[in-house]
Amino acid sequence: MYIPVGRVVNTHGAKGEVKVWPLTDDPSRFEELKTVYVQEDGRMKPLSVGTVRYHKGMVLLTFPEVGDMDQGAALKGRFLRIPEAELKPLPEGRYYIFQLVGMDVYEGDRYYGKIAEVLQPGSNDVYVVRDGGREILVPALKWVVRKVDLEANRMEVALPPGLLD
Repeated sequence: MYIPVGRVVNTHGAKGEVKVWPLTDDPSRFEELKTVYVQEDGRMKPLSVGTVRYHKGMVLLTFPEVGDMDQGAALKGRFLRIPEAELKPLPEGRYYIFQLVGMDVYEGDRYYGKIAEVLQPGSNDVYVVRDGGREILVPALKWVVRKVDLEANRMEVALPPGLLD
């Protein structure tokens, strides 16, 4: 399984450098990567990481396989991925977004839905929980999220009063 670590949003300059929106809490992680993968024609194509720079919250990357702006533009919109085995272990109580998306959310026996996406607006993440047409925004706070069980694919929450109103 390949996990997205960034998304190419544009080119930067004429020599094939690309601007990447990092999908990680630690953008410096790109400095440790030797290879990333992009999906092409249903297969994962490796790209060797050349230089890594930072500019206005973005990661600027070069790849030896990408020599000009047109080749860089062909990557626009694509996710840069790494094999799951290369993920860094997280401290206890921290999870990768891909581990949470699709998780069932309960409060006791009451089922609220599945985590459809994770928003990162600022001070804390927000879990978008959907069940059919209903959507609940659950703040990712310790006093709200009581338990995460990856094996059971279940999150136990205690929603704040008024959240469902």
